[in-house]
Amino acid sequence: MAAELLLEVRDVMTYPAITEDEDASVAIISKDMKLSRIGSVVITKEDKPVGIITDHDIVVKVIMKDRNPSKVKAEEIMSSPLVTIEADASLMGACKLLAEKGIRRLPVTEDDALVGIVSVRNILTREPEHVRKYLF
Repeated sequence: MAAELLLEVRDVMTYPAITEDEDASVAIISKDMKLSRIGSVVITKEDKPVGIITDHDIVVKVIMKDRNPSKVKAEEIMSSPLVTIEADASLMGACKLLAEKGIRRLPVTEDDALVGIVSVRNILTREPEHVRKYLF
C-alpha cells in the first residue's frame, strides 16, 4: 500500500491528451472521440487548454436539446475554467481534487504544457494508456 501512495499522476495518466480548437464542431469532436476510443477532448484557444468536453456534455447539451452537432462549436458546450493537475502530483492529490470538484477527468500539465489526462479509470486500474489519434 505504501508504494501505491508514492505513485504520481504521470505514472497512470493517458497520453497524449486529444485536443481540438474551441471553434471545432461537436461533430468533429465526436468523431475524434469515437476513433480514438476516448470519453473527453481538451479544448484549446491559441494552442492553450481552456476547457474540456466529455461524452456526457455532448449527450446532455447537444443531443438531448436536439441541436445539430455540425453547427454547435466546442466553446458553446465546454466546461470551463479548466481544472488541471501537475504530472508530478500524487495520485492521492488527484483523487482529492476529483472528489472536491465532482469530476472524473483531469488534464495533466507539466511546465504549463498539456501532457496527458488522468481519469478515475486510470486511478482505479493504476494503468496508463497511450491514445493513438486516427486520422480520417
